[in-house]
Amino acid sequence: MLGLIFISALTMNLMYEVSQNLIEVTDEVNIMANFDSGLSGLYMLSTALSNSNFTIIFAVFISLFVCGDYTNGTLKNVIARGYGRISIYISKYLVSLIAATIYTIFCWVIGFLSGTVLWGVGSLPANETTLNFVTILLVQLLSAYAYTSMFFLIAALLKKTGGSIAVGIIAPVVIVMIISLLDVLTNKITFSFSDYWLDNCFINISATSVPSDIMLRCFACFLIYTVIFAVAGHLIGTRNEV
Repeated sequence: MLGLIFISALTMNLMYEVSQNLIEVTDEVNIMANFDSGLSGLYMLSTALSNSNFTIIFAVFISLFVCGDYTNGTLKNVIARGYGRISIYISKYLVSLIAATIYTIFCWVIGFLSGTVLWGVGSLPANETTLNFVTILLVQLLSAYAYTSMFFLIAALLKKTGGSIAVGIIAPVVIVMIISLLDVLTNKITFSFSDYWLDNCFINISATSVPSDIMLRCFACFLIYTVIFAVAGHLIGTRNEV
């Protein structure tokens, strides 16, 4: 998983080097192809989650982690030993959040190191402060919790590893298509449904600089989705047959 970040950094570095050697001849005038070289350790840090295909990988991980107890019959033994369904659900959910936290931190570290080795630490945009950049990272961490809660809900609902993996990967794509269709039908002049869905918010905060209004909107969306998915998963998980 972490290797995807390093591969992404190498790919961007290769594109940058090629662009520096690429000469386009137009009307006998040599024009050096322009490529944005704003690449740095800080840039790779802010885009680490998106460069690691976080959503797909965590959909697989949560499905394996949650559905294993159903498919292997482990849950029956745990309940038979006197543990309540609520405590079982909360423990697995908390472990999922801890795993998301550890994964996010490792992504940040690998992203920052990869970018620093290739292009140096870099600097934040002129209009960005260290506090705002840290806030961006914290909102990214909250986005990881929102996705984790959604995949946990899907796994608790389906209870089958294969089905949960498939739905966890396909469902977000289908939802994006439906939301895009709604935006087209409403002409999205004053309101865009996609602005309030997880994927769009996730893309918006994968940057070294994010406007305060977008930051606030993404924070609110991630928090609301985390709570809704967690509560729904709890209601379903504590009522499932084992």
